[in-house]
Amino acid sequence: MADLPFTLDQLRILRAIATEGSFKKAADSLYVTQPAVSLQIQNLEKQLNVSLFDRGGRKAQLTEAGHLLLSYCDRILSQCQEACRALDDLHNLKGGSLVVGASQTTGTYLMPRMIGLFRQ
Repeated sequence: MADLPFTLDQLRILRAIATEGSFKKAADSLYVTQPAVSLQIQNLEKQLNVSLFDRGGRKAQLTEAGHLLLSYCDRILSQCQEACRALDDLHNLKGGSLVVGASQTTGTYLMPRMIGLFRQ
């Protein structure tokens, strides 16, 4: 499988700039420097061979390519967060599967009550 032309950090930065409206505010919200944000976006644009922002005005405006990537960015980051939550739930026994074995007598008389208590 070929390497992806972007990192999750670059997608987070893109989303922060689009949300905040400026590179400086995005940098502040991510607790990084503005030059670091600018460099990550320049690298992303270079890797994708597209311009993601119109750099004419004071506010960071997404290009058509920027809007397209942002729509995928939101879905990608959402899926990553969902995967982390699912793994956390599995680790904390809030999700997953449980296999229970019992003899016929235990299964008939004790297990229904125990399973009910477990589900609560």
